[in-house]
Amino acid sequence: MAEPITISTGTATSVITGVTLAGLIPGIDPGIIIAAFAGSVIFVLSAVDFPIWQRAFLFGVSMITGVYCAEFTASIVSSLLSAALREPIHAAAPIGATLASAAAVRVLMMFSAKPKDGGSVFDRFRNKGDGT
Repeated sequence: MAEPITISTGTATSVITGVTLAGLIPGIDPGIIIAAFAGSVIFVLSAVDFPIWQRAFLFGVSMITGVYCAEFTASIVSSLLSAALREPIHAAAPIGATLASAAAVRVLMMFSAKPKDGGSVFDRFRNKGDGT
């Protein structure tokens, strides 16, 4: 049986190596990648209702969403905070990456889930003009 310190050291080394290699991709801020990774970890730790293979897939989707939506989410956070506090607030892109990667998959699942009365939220919007 392997010692716990060996397992945790090996895991930490592989995570740091992966983040470092991802940080070498030109055009992407390493802070955004680290923040998207943190948000994806938050999502995976809260998604205990899924099997491990689905959590691994959703981790990847969450990570990619966090990287691509970082600027957009940061601008929304900046706008909301500026309006609420009546002061100019600028949220950095890594904050947007963390929030986007932690929430994006849950928000999409909420919109596509079928409630007990039938149909998803998207179905209700589509059928709104039909009188149903």
